[in-house]
Amino acid sequence: MYRFSIRDERYMTREEWIDKIVLSSIPLRQINDRGMPINSASGCIISYCNKKLLLTVQHVTGNMGNWVIEIKYVPGHGTKGFRLGGMMFLKECNLTTEIWRDIDFSYVIIPDNIQPYFQEISPAERRIITEIPRLTNTVDFNVIPNDNYRYGFYGQTRILRDDLQQRVFAHHSTELDMQYLGIADDMYKFRLNREHPGHIYYQGCSGAPIIDSDGNVVALVVQGDSSENVIYGIALKRYKIAIDIECGIIK
Repeated sequence: MYRFSIRDERYMTREEWIDKIVLSSIPLRQINDRGMPINSASGCIISYCNKKLLLTVQHVTGNMGNWVIEIKYVPGHGTKGFRLGGMMFLKECNLTTEIWRDIDFSYVIIPDNIQPYFQEISPAERRIITEIPRLTNTVDFNVIPNDNYRYGFYGQTRILRDDLQQRVFAHHSTELDMQYLGIADDMYKFRLNREHPGHIYYQGCSGAPIIDSDGNVVALVVQGDSSENVIYGIALKRYKIAIDIECGIIK
């Protein structure tokens, strides 16, 4: 399904669009005190003002320091990861009611040399069959969704072993051709191109980038509504100022 041949230009082919959706989604793992994974999520790495940032959602990571970026499997050593440390996240206050609420967005600056990979691995031979660098995106915060474009996202949910083919596969969820419906409760709303398969199907997709058919990252997956057959995404444009402060543009 994935060819991984992406051009850095507008009006990409459908195959290039799908490849960009897959390679832009960064698998995250929550680990316990023994270093064992206990939860999963997704994120997006962006390059902004000469810095590299990991973007994801607050309802998964909070400000906890026990999340890692899954970098790659290294034969003979296991899976390599980069521990994120404390995450930055936001709250906003209604000045009339003085009520604070959490913003479902978290982020952190990461070292420039962090490079995760998309891999297919043979468990029998413990060798890597496919290894492709995941993407670092440049985000245009002025781009907003509209109904002239298609939208999609990808998230790795769990690992499956196929002993017959002697391979390990990352079970994933891929949604394509979503339709933009507008803004609801400060989030972008997208209609799925099929019946909502159930929330368990998307476990691990929270924080995955939602990408338009020109290849622009416009939002991060936050939640879904099976009754309305929709996915909600946090609007990156709305919180650009927080990224500007973090990167030292606004002081």
